[in-house]
Amino acid sequence: MEKLKDYKKWIMALIFAIIVIAVYKTFDNFNRIIDVIKLTWSALTPFIIGFVIAYIFNMPCKKIDAGMKKSKYAILSKNSKLISIVLVYIAALLLLFIVIRSIVPALYKNILDLYYNAPKYFDEVISVLVKWQEKHNITLFEVDKLTATSALNNILNSIDITQFSKYAQGVIKITSGVMNVLIGVIASVYMLIEKENIIALGKRVCRLIFKEETAVKLIEDVAKINDIFSKYIFCLLLDAVMMTVLATIVLSLLGVKYAIILGALIGICNLIPYFGAIIAGVSSVLITLITDGLLKAIWAAIALAILQQVDGNFIGPKIMGNVLNISPLWIIFAVTLGGGLFGVGGMVISVPVFMVVKMLLSEIARRLEARKANKDE
Repeated sequence: MEKLKDYKKWIMALIFAIIVIAVYKTFDNFNRIIDVIKLTWSALTPFIIGFVIAYIFNMPCKKIDAGMKKSKYAILSKNSKLISIVLVYIAALLLLFIVIRSIVPALYKNILDLYYNAPKYFDEVISVLVKWQEKHNITLFEVDKLTATSALNNILNSIDITQFSKYAQGVIKITSGVMNVLIGVIASVYMLIEKENIIALGKRVCRLIFKEETAVKLIEDVAKINDIFSKYIFCLLLDAVMMTVLATIVLSLLGVKYAIILGALIGICNLIPYFGAIIAGVSSVLITLITDGLLKAIWAAIALAILQQVDGNFIGPKIMGNVLNISPLWIIFAVTLGGGLFGVGGMVISVPVFMVVKMLLSEIARRLEARKANKDE
């Protein structure tokens, strides 16, 4: 033991030297390491896609599974898990079929029409703005009609509408991307079937690495984090789909020219809490004003305001339940911070991330308070 102590400094020095060499080699071969990471990511892409699909479908599968288990028919209760997975995937395929056959062609026509008519609408807006400034002898900003039109044409010319046309009309080649999605869908089915075994394996590994007390606490925290993310993401997607459908129907009934595009915009923007509804609403009214005139824009504004109120007070709370159990102030803070750091993606996932951070900080504070209380005693 004494000899080991004598060599302790040399052992520590050797370990330090190995670490320095490893770090140097890592940076020296940084590009090669990045290539290996990219290659690994590319190879695992189907399984990542499968995980995302399985994660989103897990909640409806659980709901149907729980209902099936209560059935008085033995065949349903015994095979509830498999039946729930089959039903969810059939529903998803039917929805995908409806979207491809009905919505995509109409959306394609809307986008194509807006693309080719954009210069005309833009020219009308510039003309109205110039006349208004001349009439009131006010110059808010200099408007060079020729320069503005040229800038718009450059933007439109940078968009290859022919490529979109090919995809919208279904002229899609079988590529590695399509194969990845196909393999991902198949993998997602097996992930849902083997979900309990995968979770059990994760718990076993956790217990092998950490002490029992730490492992139990870690497993509990992971379960809570998963509950927050899965509920939030599924409910958010469901709410976005419902708002897309309702907004498209309402705007179509009002005779708005680009109802399908605006409905899709409202649904997508609805993924961003608070700000999304404002951005989508204002954008939709402005586009309606330019393309359909003042009267329809007013009606669209009224209809969308009512729809947003219905979503905020009835649809959203009904779907979300107690998922968003945080103050609106913190939601706005999370969305602003997430958007500033990571863009649109950060705005979408900022709320569940903030909820997880809040949960972990609350847990740490509770433990510190408990320790302090024990010391005081």
